[in-house]
Amino acid sequence: MKAIILAGEREEGLSPLTLEQPRCLLPLFGKPLLARQAEHLRRCGVREIGVVLPRLAGLVSDALGDGGELGVRFTWLTRREPLGAAALAGSCRDFSGEEDVLVLPGGAVWDGDLGAALALHRVRPSAATLLLARRPPASGRPLVLTDQEGRVERLLAHPAGGLLSSQAYTGACVLTPRALDALPEGADWPLERLFATLLEKGEALCGAAAEGAWREITDSASYLDTLADALSGRLRLCWDVPRAAPGVWSASPLPAGVQVVPPCYLGPNVRVGEGSLLGPHAVLEEGSAVGRRALVQRSALLGAEAGSRATLYGAVLAPGAKAGAGSVLNEGAVLSHGAAAGEDAILLEGVAVWPRRRVPDGARLTAALRDGGGALPLAFGPGGTLTGTVGGELTAERLLLLGSLLGREGALGLGWAGGASARMLAQAAGSGAAAAGARVISHDAPCPSAAAWLAEQWALPAVLFVRQEGEKAVLHLFDRRGLPLGRERRRRLEGALLRGQPGRMPALGVGRWETVSGVGASYAADGARRARLTRAPLRRLEVSVPGEAPADRVLAQALESLGCQVRRESRPGVPAFQTLRGGFALTAVDEEGEVLPPEELLAAVALIEYENGGGRVAVPADAPAAIDTLAAGYHGGALRLGRDGAEAEARYGELPWLRDGIFAACRICARLGMTGERLRGLTGKLPRFAICRREVPLRRDGEEVLARLLRELPGARAAGEGLRLRQGEGWLTLSLRASPAVLRVVGEARTAELARELCDFCARKAEEAARPGPEK
Repeated sequence: MKAIILAGEREEGLSPLTLEQPRCLLPLFGKPLLARQAEHLRRCGVREIGVVLPRLAGLVSDALGDGGELGVRFTWLTRREPLGAAALAGSCRDFSGEEDVLVLPGGAVWDGDLGAALALHRVRPSAATLLLARRPPASGRPLVLTDQEGRVERLLAHPAGGLLSSQAYTGACVLTPRALDALPEGADWPLERLFATLLEKGEALCGAAAEGAWREITDSASYLDTLADALSGRLRLCWDVPRAAPGVWSASPLPAGVQVVPPCYLGPNVRVGEGSLLGPHAVLEEGSAVGRRALVQRSALLGAEAGSRATLYGAVLAPGAKAGAGSVLNEGAVLSHGAAAGEDAILLEGVAVWPRRRVPDGARLTAALRDGGGALPLAFGPGGTLTGTVGGELTAERLLLLGSLLGREGALGLGWAGGASARMLAQAAGSGAAAAGARVISHDAPCPSAAAWLAEQWALPAVLFVRQEGEKAVLHLFDRRGLPLGRERRRRLEGALLRGQPGRMPALGVGRWETVSGVGASYAADGARRARLTRAPLRRLEVSVPGEAPADRVLAQALESLGCQVRRESRPGVPAFQTLRGGFALTAVDEEGEVLPPEELLAAVALIEYENGGGRVAVPADAPAAIDTLAAGYHGGALRLGRDGAEAEARYGELPWLRDGIFAACRICARLGMTGERLRGLTGKLPRFAICRREVPLRRDGEEVLARLLRELPGARAAGEGLRLRQGEGWLTLSLRASPAVLRVVGEARTAELARELCDFCARKAEEAARPGPEK
């Protein structure tokens, strides 16, 4: 009898391991899977084997030739179109002719003799004989009900039929020409549908037990399970290397200074560093290398390298892949051909890295890394922004994908500033959103804060604003409240960007584009209108706005609308205002020439709110503690984002001058114009405080560092996406920045000297917590 092996069937789950090497060439203890299948078929009396190859046929035929060295004869059956298993088998009639043919799934590994099943097929009149095994070796295959004589009565979806049958279809069967004739011309059917059709027509089907153990490799987990079963003896394979110790097969003497916990396999030319621990269920194929003091358990290195102190549990590394020193690859992690995990990188469960992609040093990868070719994965930073180099982390392809993801919610606001690259990236995102069926609103907002204002005014589900800064670009993303995207939404976007998940394509055409103009003027006018504390005309107030940024031009326009006399150059005795962070923050110089940082101006706006009878204010988690002191003095309240839940978020949305630098300047000038006081006098009412900042580079997972600091710093509490704690008379705030990975430390105290001492103390603690543990 001839056999047909469907080499590409159910192979998709092994991606990305099989992107550059098909499953049939996956090594099983020194031999390709297809070679193991061929040798076993020969022992079962089958020597004519047709191999259906949907792709990379040249690699397979070059590796195995005509099969003569294995004692069989291969016929390579190339099929470019993806078809169901029954359709594939039917397309091979030129090979099978008018004889019965044994059809096997491409991932099958078994140790029993098929002779009894083939003999049973010959003596029982049936259109097909299904090879059956006990659950769960044929995971995902249907269950089969047979009568006492072995005739198939029904096929049941697993696990729906679990209470009725423990026999699972293995994916292997013997088909007669009569069964193949039942395939309609051009039908793309799986074998299960062919069997159901044969039963409906009254054809007899038989079930035969597949002797011995039966496994099917359909993903990296089942691949590791198959290796583990073979090492443990549950699946009996022929070993081509000697047994160096009980349960340990090694092509060369075991290396000195290495602990090997059986069962394990070490192929030829394997190098293992002193102090390492291998096993149980570690497989090191030919040419693999493990550094000093590494741990490799239940993992397979297929000609790959694990660096010193690397930890691998349940991981698969393809040829040429490398896990850097100190990296951690958790269960289900996969490094494909030539991929790399940088030093101290962490790959969480089930994370795969596509060929020749690199996970940065110290990164924590939570989803598959497909694109970028060495580019850093995109991760949100402060203010919910994405930052990267144009043509590096930020490419048209990535923005197309980002747009398609944002477009899933039906509408996307789109703006840009700073250069042609910003426009290119924004339009790529718009094309992706339109392709996803979204309505794209292209607007002329001159700065990110104006784009956020538009998101709130129009209640848009998402607004993207691209701001170019030389070779870099910053992507600002806002929700319908005009606030940065929430943490959960950001994480979903990060994961989707890493996995390369496209947005849906519409059934009835792409979304339409609209253009909105005059956003800057409308934003400035609304800032002036909403900031007024009284309807009475303001006293004459002269102010300076010397900045040249787009947000500064909007600020000047807003203050003019308020009634101020605005000069574009600094003048002695005149308060000067300037925007930061694209319009979201404000700095100033008072009449005496003293520089007022954003934190002090935020406290001044809170003071105005309290004195105006506004009640509670809501501020970011890292806002200065001076605002709490003010709240106590005015019997008000200070809500903090990330601590006080929905109430804080709602109040924050109601008070735009607490989150928008242009609104804040209008609010302060409205107060000065109403009372006649000077800016110096207003800020003089604030509790005195100073701010100091440090950044600590991270070489390990940032959230682990924060967790350790939470345990080690008395009084530390979670605040927003970081930590906050009282230290003597001052306060410390810690937060993470994703790219590059750093821990931000902010110290606040009455004097600059005390703030600096606080900041230095906490920075030292953070450096200790961020330092990788000692080698063991």
